[in-house]
Amino acid sequence: MASNPKRIICLSGKRKCGKDYIAERLHVALAKSVIIRISAPIKQHWSKSKGLDMDQLMSDGAYKEKYRVEMIAWGEEKRAQDPSFFCRSAIQMFNGNDFPIWIVSDLRRETDLKFFRSQYPECVTCVRISASAEARMKRGFVYSAVVDDSESENGLDHIQDWDIYIENDGDPLLLQLQLERLIKICEESC
Repeated sequence: MASNPKRIICLSGKRKCGKDYIAERLHVALAKSVIIRISAPIKQHWSKSKGLDMDQLMSDGAYKEKYRVEMIAWGEEKRAQDPSFFCRSAIQMFNGNDFPIWIVSDLRRETDLKFFRSQYPECVTCVRISASAEARMKRGFVYSAVVDDSESENGLDHIQDWDIYIENDGDPLLLQLQLERLIKICEESC
């Protein structure tokens, strides 16, 4: 992957707020973009070591949820050794491809935020996505203390200096207007 992207959009928010959906919408609108998932190296390792289906681990379904707690525990062990390991690994998964726009779909921890802001200070735009509890439940959210009280869900709650906030409660017109703002930022960068 190109070491100098022109724009990086980092998406953050709680489970079922729509991070993957918004990442996909941006990717479709921005022809020269790639979606980078910080969780991809975790799921890649997990699928190989356990003989699991990588595509299903990357999806937003029950299969992934079945292994989520174990993947979080393993990921925390790796992060304790090297806080930027998964950010670098996710980028390296696209080595050799040149995409001027990176869409990071799953910023979850302060170390992730610091990595992108320090490594790419001129081109990163950090986005916090919110959705009401009702909207998240309609998308299949079910509270789990082990997951929802963990750093992977709450590690960025105290951050106040997001570049953009997106409200994703199910109003398609409002969401489209917010996405157009992000698309414009990306198009002006390229």
